[in-house]
Amino acid sequence: MDPFRNREEAGNKLAERLSALSLESPALLAVPRGGVLVAAPVARKLRVPLGVVPIRRLPIQWAKDLEIGYTTDTGELHLNHPLVGQLRVSRQQIYQMAKKEQKALQQELDTWGAVPPSSLALQTVVIVDEGLHSGWTMFSAVETVKKRGAKKIIVATPVSHFRAQRFVGRHCDQFISLITEEAPLFHIADYYQQFPEVSDGQIRSALAPSAPSSKTAA
Repeated sequence: MDPFRNREEAGNKLAERLSALSLESPALLAVPRGGVLVAAPVARKLRVPLGVVPIRRLPIQWAKDLEIGYTTDTGELHLNHPLVGQLRVSRQQIYQMAKKEQKALQQELDTWGAVPPSSLALQTVVIVDEGLHSGWTMFSAVETVKKRGAKKIIVATPVSHFRAQRFVGRHCDQFISLITEEAPLFHIADYYQQFPEVSDGQIRSALAPSAPSSKTAA
């Protein structure tokens, strides 16, 4: 399959796949940042509001490309414990890191005008991201949604590595990936002709037409 032209095209193709499903009480949530632009066409196609999964990575100061896990807007932590042990990150370091990133996440949510759902009880939640590399980001998203009572969780993405699909697939009810890759050197950006950074303005604009009307809406 040829690379997607951009996130919008990937979202349109993902929307076609999702529209064929019979979704009961669906809620659509995107993983920030790039996942929001992929999910926007899905929201239009399914005619459902678009929200975000309130998670933010916990980066390692001396290795910015690595993260030991994620924090949510409520301070819940999803840690990669093997990596924490390997890097010998202390509890105090994790605590300080998590408080800093939780505050930054709340600032982002305010900037985007996003109100995270406090409850997803009895809903089928579709979580969208631009791609899955290791699967840890989506795993954290799934755990966040699960904690808020989702009845069923569907993960949807344009492209994923097969290891990520196998990992995340064990934690959700259904996994949809338009492209599943087995290459050892896997980079999500290679599957998009255009893959620029996503600005706060773009996220706010994508969320604005379908902003949640209450804290219980997705």
